[in-house]
Amino acid sequence: MADAETKFLQLDRVESDTFSKAKPKVPGKSGSLLDKVTTAAANGTSTSHVLGEKMECDTSSPRPRTEKDPPKLPPIILPPSFKRKASSSVRPEVNEIAQAAQPAVTRSSSFPREEGARRSHATTVSNGVVREATQARDNHIDKSFAKPRIRVSSNVSGQARQEKSEFNGHDELIALIGRSSFRPTIKSRTVAMLPSGHTKRMRSLAVSLSNPDLFATSALDCVVHFWKLQSNRSSATLLKTVNRVGLDQKRWAEDIAWHPHRSELFSVYTADDGHAQISAISLNEARESCESKFLKDRPHSKGLINRIMFTPWDDPCFVTGGCDHAVVLWREQRERHAWKSSLLHRDLHSSSVMGVAGMRHKNLVLSCGDDRRFIGFDARAEKATFTHRLDNRCANLLPNPRDVNLVMVNTRQLDRQLRLYDVRLPQTELFCFGWKQESSESQSALINQSWSPDGLHISSGSSDPVIHIFDIRYNAPSPSLSIKAHKKRVFKAEWQSSQQLVSISSDLEIGIHKLW
Repeated sequence: MADAETKFLQLDRVESDTFSKAKPKVPGKSGSLLDKVTTAAANGTSTSHVLGEKMECDTSSPRPRTEKDPPKLPPIILPPSFKRKASSSVRPEVNEIAQAAQPAVTRSSSFPREEGARRSHATTVSNGVVREATQARDNHIDKSFAKPRIRVSSNVSGQARQEKSEFNGHDELIALIGRSSFRPTIKSRTVAMLPSGHTKRMRSLAVSLSNPDLFATSALDCVVHFWKLQSNRSSATLLKTVNRVGLDQKRWAEDIAWHPHRSELFSVYTADDGHAQISAISLNEARESCESKFLKDRPHSKGLINRIMFTPWDDPCFVTGGCDHAVVLWREQRERHAWKSSLLHRDLHSSSVMGVAGMRHKNLVLSCGDDRRFIGFDARAEKATFTHRLDNRCANLLPNPRDVNLVMVNTRQLDRQLRLYDVRLPQTELFCFGWKQESSESQSALINQSWSPDGLHISSGSSDPVIHIFDIRYNAPSPSLSIKAHKKRVFKAEWQSSQQLVSISSDLEIGIHKLW
């Protein structure tokens, strides 16, 4: 008891010194803690009750802080946990990114900060999921690439919230891949089946980038036909026919591609025997004949040139890939029909290059081939940025028209033909689509795909013969729609708009199909 009285006397002196200036003392009623303890002992009440009253008084009426009072530390508030609904499907790469990202601690503004302390970035999202570029992603990508922030509602819906990326006018669609568990309702109707006018098997189909009403077809008869949709968009009219570009043309066009800004069609051939490799045909509807010319440069050394693809860059460029393992970049010069070629690489692929494309990052050129390699090459730095080896041979690749980071790779594996990748994480497969073939046990390299203008659907030919339509938002690998219109193998079905397709087949017919 002596020790306790000594402690109470010390506390009483401190409180008396604190309140002596603010409140005058009244004789016999000092209000000190010792007086209250003494009074409570005389009345027979417990000391704990008095102490409780004193604590209530101190908390209800704030007093000025002295130098001896320790500073109050505010509670640390953690951000709410990011939870998904049980009904929504979670992709494995989203889990990896969410585990790698450490949630930042939100501090109160009154909490004192040390000088030089870094401010932690805190993100608060109610009922949602936020994907941000993490340090693991930064190790795989170049700093010049886009690092978008994607915010997606946790509700499985086709109208998920999207945010614009750093590239104006382009959307982020990667977060929508495989998020819907409901099969989309897509209906179709074949409005026309036209004779192609070719005498041998058709090979290529290309829709004009500057005028979607124009499209061209090529076949093994070395003939190129130019077509134009009628005003009702339910049929097409043959505009021009080009039998041969030059007298030295010995083979048919392996692939064709339109210039993105004018009505000019480019075709690739073979590199054997020193023949011309690239041709350009200028379409002028007012003239009876088309102006055509072979390009002078012959960079490919041997074999077929399998692919030609224009890049979505400001300067007109296109990329070619062939059986000589080479990937070549072509740039337009000031002279008309003058193009200068530059070899990007020839030793990164060990087999034929089957697909090439340029991404909107302007310095990235993608390629894939029979060696199962998927390669990204920086054309400006002249070095490979990534190399990914797939489990099957690659036949082609196509960048998404809206998402600058999304690319589709076509493989020859049945049931898993179409693979989706993010070029920022090329080692991770986002999703895969496929179909079962009944007419053949192998996947042909002549079967090609096409992206819809909205970037949400993929069309593909098949050997069955069926046109398959895939919705990237559907979380099942099977097609969302299959169109039976042709009698033989369908090589390609390309989009003229988000509601219309044009297709070619071995039956030498051209199909026009409407979707809704």
